[in-house]
Amino acid sequence: MKTKIFFVLNIVIIAAAAGILVWQLFFAEERDMRLVSKAAVLLAVYLLAVLGIRRKRSPLDYMVYEEQYKEFLGSAFRNDRSSYRRLMSAITRYNENKYDKAIEILDKLYTSCAEPDDYSAVLFFKALCLDEQSKSAEAAECYEELLTYKRDHGIAWSNLGAVYQSLGKNEKALYALENSLSCKPDNAYAYNNIASIYIRTGETELALKNSLEAIRLNSKLYQAMGTAAMAYKMLGDNAGAEKYCNMYGANGGNSAKLKETLGRI
Repeated sequence: MKTKIFFVLNIVIIAAAAGILVWQLFFAEERDMRLVSKAAVLLAVYLLAVLGIRRKRSPLDYMVYEEQYKEFLGSAFRNDRSSYRRLMSAITRYNENKYDKAIEILDKLYTSCAEPDDYSAVLFFKALCLDEQSKSAEAAECYEELLTYKRDHGIAWSNLGAVYQSLGKNEKALYALENSLSCKPDNAYAYNNIASIYIRTGETELALKNSLEAIRLNSKLYQAMGTAAMAYKMLGDNAGAEKYCNMYGANGGNSAKLKETLGRI
């Protein structure tokens, strides 16, 4: 998914450059050689990028990431263009799965932070990189520090809850997830993570309540459907379990594996 957007954009640019060349070479009454040259260079560069011969980074990359992550960028480094470009470079590396390189850039950028949004952006993307590397304890530290600068960062609370959950710290996870919902009440993932914790602690009715709320907020969230199916099964409601197991499969989950799990409950 991380590279699909850029692949499509490259194809669009290639098609546009090729169209300009064809028009200028075969249909234009007066050939604009300057435009032909630019189109030819553009076509060659992006063809090489698509073929993997040369990874072309362009301002277009940054524009896409600015839109994708605007909620997390806030006003970070908006008065420091050099630092802002380094931040966008780190985000590009993150999206290319080059987590070590992204962390290296972010660690150096940390010393340039001056405002809460600066710290928030740097720590958020560092935490994402660490989490992708399964360095849960280090990711938790990043989120905790981030929240000293931006207490109302709902996604950071939610992600911290998920990290605590992976570390088996259920009480801390619930605290973080509840804080996430106080900042962002429509966070379906937070509700589902809460439901997952209650499944493990045997508080089945609370698990069901939170999983159903997650589904209400996001009707495609198959993970919550799987949690609901398990909760219904644990409560002895086989019809409910079957219903949500089928929904789980219809929305992208592995229903065969879930049925196997339900069969052991």
